[in-house]
Amino acid sequence: MYSSRNLLIRFILGGTTLLVSISAYFSYQAARKITLQDLRGKAFLEVQRGVDEIEEWLHIRKVEVQTLAHTSTVRSLNWSIAEPYLKSEVERIDEFFFFQIVTPDGSYFNTKIGRSNKNIKDRNYFQKALAGKSNISDPFISRSTGIPLIAIATPIWSDSPTNRSPIGVFHGNVKVDRIAKVVNSLRYGKNSYAFALNSQGEAIVYPNSTLMSTLEKPAPSLLKIPDRNLNAIAQQMVKKQQGIQLMEIDGTKKYVAYVPLQEANWSVALVIPRQNIESRLQFLDLIALIVGGLTAIIVTVLWQVQAFEQAQLKKSKAAADTANRAKSEFLANMSHELRTPLNGILGCAQILLRSKALPESEQYHVNIIEQCGSHLLTLINDILDLSKIEARKLELNPQDVHFPSFLQGIVEICQIRAEQKGILFVYEPTSNLPTGVHVDVKRLRQVLLNLLGNAIKFTDEGKVNFEVEVIDRLTADEQTEKYRIHFSVKDTGIGITPTQLGSIFLPFEQVGEKKHQIEGTGLGLAITRQLVQMMGSDIQVKSEIGQGSTFWFEIAIAQANEWVQSAMAVSKGQIIGFAGRPRTILMVDDRWENRTVITNLLQPLGFKVVEASNGKEGLEKAIALKPDLVITDLLMPEMDGFELIKHLRHTPDIHDIKIIVSSASVFEADQHRSLQAGGDTFLSKPVQANELLHQLECNLGLTWIYQQSEEQKINSSPTTLDTPDKLTPPSPDVLQELMNLASKGNFNDILKWADKLEETDAKFTLFANQLRQLARQFDEDLILNFLSENSKD
Repeated sequence: MYSSRNLLIRFILGGTTLLVSISAYFSYQAARKITLQDLRGKAFLEVQRGVDEIEEWLHIRKVEVQTLAHTSTVRSLNWSIAEPYLKSEVERIDEFFFFQIVTPDGSYFNTKIGRSNKNIKDRNYFQKALAGKSNISDPFISRSTGIPLIAIATPIWSDSPTNRSPIGVFHGNVKVDRIAKVVNSLRYGKNSYAFALNSQGEAIVYPNSTLMSTLEKPAPSLLKIPDRNLNAIAQQMVKKQQGIQLMEIDGTKKYVAYVPLQEANWSVALVIPRQNIESRLQFLDLIALIVGGLTAIIVTVLWQVQAFEQAQLKKSKAAADTANRAKSEFLANMSHELRTPLNGILGCAQILLRSKALPESEQYHVNIIEQCGSHLLTLINDILDLSKIEARKLELNPQDVHFPSFLQGIVEICQIRAEQKGILFVYEPTSNLPTGVHVDVKRLRQVLLNLLGNAIKFTDEGKVNFEVEVIDRLTADEQTEKYRIHFSVKDTGIGITPTQLGSIFLPFEQVGEKKHQIEGTGLGLAITRQLVQMMGSDIQVKSEIGQGSTFWFEIAIAQANEWVQSAMAVSKGQIIGFAGRPRTILMVDDRWENRTVITNLLQPLGFKVVEASNGKEGLEKAIALKPDLVITDLLMPEMDGFELIKHLRHTPDIHDIKIIVSSASVFEADQHRSLQAGGDTFLSKPVQANELLHQLECNLGLTWIYQQSEEQKINSSPTTLDTPDKLTPPSPDVLQELMNLASKGNFNDILKWADKLEETDAKFTLFANQLRQLARQFDEDLILNFLSENSKD
């Protein structure tokens, strides 16, 4: 038994550390990668804009040159005839430096100098044009003018149908200035700059003048310079590739985005300082820091668990009971240390999401914080549930429930999940099911949703069958009758191998393909089986690879005749205040996050909330103010909660004050100790609003005021003050969408739906208010029950 507990802790340590670390790391990396890709894409588009502008300008010039080359004046090759015409075209177009006619032997005439004694038959652009191909040259130093030019060359064809070879070459020369103007206009933040290279890797435009060609010194090719990074970029650009890379340029990390031209054999690049792009990721990095901090807390605490267990292994078996008590105390402390900050994170994140002043872009990031915190809280609860079951400290809390609607609520959740995967979900209840039963609703729902959820997750085609039938009726006593009920979940999924069947109920054990394993923690089936064993039964399973699996169990459930009265207690609607005199609440907690959550929940209802940051300050304010009720934490500096309660009970005038003890500890020992010290009731953290209001009602004898229409407010009497307005639910489609969101734990979108319904029609106001209150409690079970009840109306 002792070795099995030790093995359990090792599984918890390794599995939780690995899961939380990997989940947090990959979530952050995925979000950061998507954001960075978007920012890099915007930088790339800036280069593309410049390239498109150059392409368009060159294309127009090329069409103009080809058009002139087809005129009879140019085809004549008679310069005396062509010269006045071409000079007028230079003035008309106003984009060309000069036009030039070249004979096949390389001699030429142009509009700047007339006939030239030089020869250009060695020029590459002339040779291509004479071979019949129009082209745009790399920039060169003109032999007739001595300035940098670009030649747009095209062949001159004869009118004779028998002569299919060019009779000469015509080209228009433009200055590099227009290209330089566009390249120099490209910017992406401070200290960014652009440059352009030709087909040889030589600079056409570059801010460093030493890399540009002059009459005295040709430009060096970036393909041959010693700077390895610039050399690598130049090679990509010469190969006419495109992309964006992070590398060291001029001694610092910079992004280089480069795009080739199609009209000419050139390429344009934009150099951007790293901070110009990545400075916009600071908010996302802050979120990663928060999640990383929470992960570090879990890793540190669990490492201490490992060290603690290793030390205990060296002791004798006689110390086993002492070790178990120490482990329980440590888990209680771990629960407090982890759940206390999560209480503030989840509460404040929800408050921020309700703020209309928060921009939508910031709401996205706050929603990430809320979802990550909720995920960590789920992991903590799973670990503590497993530990409490093993230590025999988890108890079942049965209550009366309408059995058919309870099952239908589970079915509706699973039908939505099945429809999302495109598989069939079949629910087959027998006609003799009891109407009301006395059962632990939360734990039975947890068992069924886990089995059904696994069946849907591991089924990619076919169907999932859920069967519920009464197989026997047992008489427990004269007033209570019990039913033995058989629950069966059958799927047509991937199946489980015989070797895997022996390990599927172990903690952190997952089977199947990797794409299915990443969807869970590996604790679900372990907890599910132990919960069923606590109910007096066990889970059975049979499976065949490729054919599917069947899980089933049978439990005895008592019949409940008073389920109607039990259900009425949670169906009164939205609380907006309380009757009678004002009440003062003293909130004592050393964490501002916890005080803020309580204050924001109670002040809108008309309570006066006074805050104190430790027991000593709380005692002073209690003596001075004489509040109606005190809510106090247990672990605080200066004076802890136990000592505060003791002082309150021994102080005249306030010795009978009502005290609610609120702590993140979930172990019964702490609860009993706090109540023995003088507390009236115990409230677990994170605080659930419905439980807080219930305890206030019981301790202060409050009569709640529920939201009513104006006519009801006028006509209502003290005896009917708490009668709620009739809820008007929305359409079945909207209710189904809300159920879908609740099953995913998407409380933010549920709140948005509440606002939308209220704005659409005033008749939905009461429904929206009730939905909003339940969403703020982060309890999907309460929301699903509420939606299921209203879907029947």
